[in-house]
Amino acid sequence: MKESYHIYDQLFKRLFRTAGKMLIRFINKVFGKNFPLDSKIVFTDPNGIPADGSELEMDLYFTICGETFHIEAQAYDDDMMIRLIEYAFSNVHDKYEKIDSTHARYYMVNQAVVFLKDPDRTKDKLYITLVLPDKREIEYALPSVRALGYTPKELVENDMEILLPFQIIKLYRQAKNYNQYSEDDKKDFLNAFETMINDIITTLDSLKKDERVTSEEYRLMLEITRKIKEHIYNNIDDIIKQGADRMLNERIILFTEEAEAKGREEGIKEGKAELSKGLAVMMIQDGKPLDEIERYTGKTFEELTEIAASLDKELVLPKKSS
Repeated sequence: MKESYHIYDQLFKRLFRTAGKMLIRFINKVFGKNFPLDSKIVFTDPNGIPADGSELEMDLYFTICGETFHIEAQAYDDDMMIRLIEYAFSNVHDKYEKIDSTHARYYMVNQAVVFLKDPDRTKDKLYITLVLPDKREIEYALPSVRALGYTPKELVENDMEILLPFQIIKLYRQAKNYNQYSEDDKKDFLNAFETMINDIITTLDSLKKDERVTSEEYRLMLEITRKIKEHIYNNIDDIIKQGADRMLNERIILFTEEAEAKGREEGIKEGKAELSKGLAVMMIQDGKPLDEIERYTGKTFEELTEIAASLDKELVLPKKSS
């Protein structure tokens, strides 16, 4: 995977692994299921071993009500088809059933791809034709979701609000050429950027008000939106100077203040513990060394190990002095 795109993969996994009811709604919509929103989601080992012995790292591999799903995020151009076939036929023993001495059955998992940068929502399927030795053909079709083909409002209407933070990718192409723009073009870009941010945050506020997302999900979606913004637009100083990201910053500050106030209401000790855990989460996500996290959070090694495991992360041990 291209290193510059790894952040999308990380944030995608992080959001989908903690989304709860949002993920159930997404699965119901994309695969035409009707799972209850309180269904248990069990994430399993996403690594597969293809024929050449290399390792495949799938984005998300999980079960709901006995059915298995694999969701792959795509942020750059490559041959997605061959990767999906490799994923589908990796770890075959998990999905293989022997019927008798001459018959067996192989169960394909439910697969879907989310294209994070594609605006053409009409391309809602991927097709792979399997050609057998006797020339018979079997067409395998799976859902593809083109995230930028929806407005924030349409994502909610289609039960795909889980993709809301990735709407901020929308202007990534224009951002690459920002320094070459005329002053009028720069102004147009900043106006479009501010409108994009406001649409995302306004929609997210509505989700929180309507209790379609929890407070923790709201905070996480704000954080992911901020991280993607910094990744794509960090070279455009005018965004900060012109306050084009004002609404996003205001919500982050407001949510932090609300969390601190709640901590005071519930007791100073409990509030500090919550803030300490939040700080530990951010430092683990940012790859800070263990000794630094322990120093700033006051958390024990055992507590940090548990937090890291819940994030599907490994603690970074401090470098030994020579």
